[in-house]
Amino acid sequence: MPRLSELNAIYLYDAPLTVLVDLFLQILEGVEYLHSWQIAHLDLCTGNILAAVDKDAVHDKRIEAGKIYLIDFQMSRQLRLPPGQQPAILLPETQVRPPGGIKHFDPYSWDVYCLGDVFQRRLKKYCFMRPGEPWIIRRYIRWLTGTERGCMASCHCRPTARRARQVLTMIRWVVSVSMGLERLATLFISVFNWHAIAE
Repeated sequence: MPRLSELNAIYLYDAPLTVLVDLFLQILEGVEYLHSWQIAHLDLCTGNILAAVDKDAVHDKRIEAGKIYLIDFQMSRQLRLPPGQQPAILLPETQVRPPGGIKHFDPYSWDVYCLGDVFQRRLKKYCFMRPGEPWIIRRYIRWLTGTERGCMASCHCRPTARRARQVLTMIRWVVSVSMGLERLATLFISVFNWHAIAE
């Protein structure tokens, strides 16, 4: 098995918000791909999502630096029905604790719930030594974890991985535009300040 690094290898402490959003997008793309093949991972957690950094890629040509890899498919299942149609199943033992002690869950919805937990942990790393959390990301994570009602049929308490990825793509665009506008405003202010000093 190739050597990969923990998610902590992705430096978030003074990174722009786009780095965090891009990390989330890569993870979501992987889960969306699994779900498109009617596969639920069922044990998504920070320990089962790894990053390939430069030193990992040097040692194994199959590894691409900067990519995220989902691992540990021991609990995964290929399901008969696609997302939005699959009823709840008995959850296997997982590293994320189900809300309210619920034992049956729509497996695709469970994966999205677990992503909310993973993303919340990454957000805490990102916000370490920063004032507050980015509200848009905090609300997005709350949307992923949803309001569980113990649905026995196909769950609609949270979005599908596909819908979550689509919305996060829009958030990525908004974050990029706002960061660009901030840089532009800073540039204008420095030019005006320089011009005022020169006069």
